[in-house]
Amino acid sequence: MGQIMPDSMQTLEAIIRSAGDAIITADATGDIVTWNPTAERMFGWGEAEAVGQPLTLIIPERFHPQHHEGIDRVVATGETRIVGETVEVSAIHKDGSELPVELSLETWVTDGERFFTGIIRDITERKEAEQALQKANEALAEKNEMLEGLSAKLAKYLSRQVYDSIFEGRRDVKIESYRKELTVFFSDIQGFTDLTDRLEAETVSELLNSYLSSMAEIADEYGGTIDKFIGDGIMIFFGDPETAGRKEDALACVRMALAMRERISELRNGWIEISGSADLRVRIGINTGYCTVGNFGSDDRMDYTIVGGPVNVAARLESTAEQDQIHIAHDTFMLVKDEIYCRPMGEIAVKGVAHKLRTYEAVGSRDNLSQSGVPVEASATGFSLALDPMAIAADDTEAAKTALKAALAALDDLADEPTPI
Repeated sequence: MGQIMPDSMQTLEAIIRSAGDAIITADATGDIVTWNPTAERMFGWGEAEAVGQPLTLIIPERFHPQHHEGIDRVVATGETRIVGETVEVSAIHKDGSELPVELSLETWVTDGERFFTGIIRDITERKEAEQALQKANEALAEKNEMLEGLSAKLAKYLSRQVYDSIFEGRRDVKIESYRKELTVFFSDIQGFTDLTDRLEAETVSELLNSYLSSMAEIADEYGGTIDKFIGDGIMIFFGDPETAGRKEDALACVRMALAMRERISELRNGWIEISGSADLRVRIGINTGYCTVGNFGSDDRMDYTIVGGPVNVAARLESTAEQDQIHIAHDTFMLVKDEIYCRPMGEIAVKGVAHKLRTYEAVGSRDNLSQSGVPVEASATGFSLALDPMAIAADDTEAAKTALKAALAALDDLADEPTPI
């Protein structure tokens, strides 16, 4: 048994001397008792120089008061605070430079004397890596902030749907196109050219930007892809890059047009106040058909847009519309007629289209029309009635009433006549 203890002590001493961490032992007065080779390499003091010196040899001067207070407290009362824990502290090298270290401290009493052992690890490389990582994160955050600002600016030059599809990785930025059924919208301000001649450029810009901002807000609300602003003109389409289905796309487009017309009536008073005379009136054309949609241009500069006959038809419908009129083609009418009340407008000729096109005016949602505004249609042998209260001009109302009264009187007279035998 007597042989085991010396062997154990030799083994322990060998472990301490070969340890990769500095291991230092101090007595109750805070003087160094043991100092392993790693401590020599870490702090620059040889074992002969360090043993017998106070621990303050490797503690920065600003921490000396806390060190002495801690030693005295543990020796006097046994109360410990950082003993048994691992903490990060600063140590000092022989050359006076400071280094960050990780300290694990233990204390014990033997033969009535208290001792302290500290296992110390140099964490300079870890701290440098953490600082480098922090700087990299700060630089990355700065880059992200810059990119967010840049993307926010770019978003103003792209429709929301195109912007989202690109930045979410759903669309490649390359020259490509494909055929797809779309509902196309055109609008412009009636008499805008005359307006620019009469008003100062600053006033025109203020009016135009106010108008376009309001229309863009409504287009985004209804899911339209804003293709472009062409002076006072607006081109929007539904069905790409997002679609709710051909019927829902058409309905959304017409509902958007109705909402725009309502908003324009609200803007009208503001325009008059700014310009003194400008009366805001618009014309709108809508058509549905297969278009070519995609990125057109070169590898260095491209534009996401649509081309094709249906686009030309929509533009033609807009140019032939009356003020505040929503002029739609037959293909659009067939998709929306169950929910949007439309009245026939006749046929128009469009360049590039061999036959004339049947057109309609979108009046309003059937759910929103009052009972007095609902069209009345009925027919039988010898009888036909088609009444559109919203389409009748004020001057023709009395004539219509007179004709209806005459028809009722004729029916009453017919009822009074005896039935032939």
